[in-house]
Amino acid sequence: MINRQQLELFKTVAEKKSFSRASEVLHISQPAISQQISALEQYLGVKLLERTTRKVTLTEEGKILYQYALQISKLFDEAERAISEFTGMVKGVLRIGASLTIGEYLLPNIIGEFKAKYPQVQIMLDVFNTKRVVQSLLQQNIDVGLVEGPVNSEELTVKPLMEDELCVIVSHKHPLAGRNSVSLEELACFPFVLREKGSGTREVMEEALRKAGWDPKDMIVNLELGSTEAVKAAVEANLGITILSKRTVRKELQLNVLKVLPIEGLEIKRKFYLVHNPKKHHTPAMEHFLDFLTGISDFEQF
Repeated sequence: MINRQQLELFKTVAEKKSFSRASEVLHISQPAISQQISALEQYLGVKLLERTTRKVTLTEEGKILYQYALQISKLFDEAERAISEFTGMVKGVLRIGASLTIGEYLLPNIIGEFKAKYPQVQIMLDVFNTKRVVQSLLQQNIDVGLVEGPVNSEELTVKPLMEDELCVIVSHKHPLAGRNSVSLEELACFPFVLREKGSGTREVMEEALRKAGWDPKDMIVNLELGSTEAVKAAVEANLGITILSKRTVRKELQLNVLKVLPIEGLEIKRKFYLVHNPKKHHTPAMEHFLDFLTGISDFEQF
């Protein structure tokens, strides 16, 4: 007989037109997916998919089954929602995509609070850049996205979630460590350690500096690194100063190895955005997570 897992695997492969992309979405190996699809085809006695080196397409029989798979999947979700509303228990899988600062420094505590309230929800979190989060939402590979920059897509629902502030970060050994603030003119004299070009944090920083009259091209850049943790380690080793979210250095501030300095006359702020695709079916887990996020009045607690 046909089971739900087989139908979900088949539906995802049909939508992604690729076993490899379906594997990424479902977090199941390609051989396992292929084995389940083959078992489904053998049970039905028909070929459902045409496989080539470039893509996967539906056969005529596959198109028929795909329409039923959509209806069955929707019915399962509706049944879960009805039961969860009746019992008060929320179950299911929730796939979240987040850009780096949010995924590494904000979401872990938020997810912890959410899981304490809804322990039956299985959460899968992918951390990558804003562009890839948006792409995953458009392809309906994830349920919810949280990003550090504005999203220009009419196909997605975008809501400002909270505000974040970027400041100068220096080692406790640095000459500026004894100061309470620093001017733009002074910053021009010191070498920087920065995130790689294209990172959301760097783009926000550079745009703010341009508006303040300082061309980022004039910065003395000692190192460009691919992660915030690497940047912090380099700054702690006194290889340069940086500009990062205050949220990313909370632990180092407690250990007194780094210091935060505001820039005189300049605030570098950005918004974090909550994004989802209105075309994607809202599962109970997804709806409760969206409600949970929008119900948070003070993100500083996280």
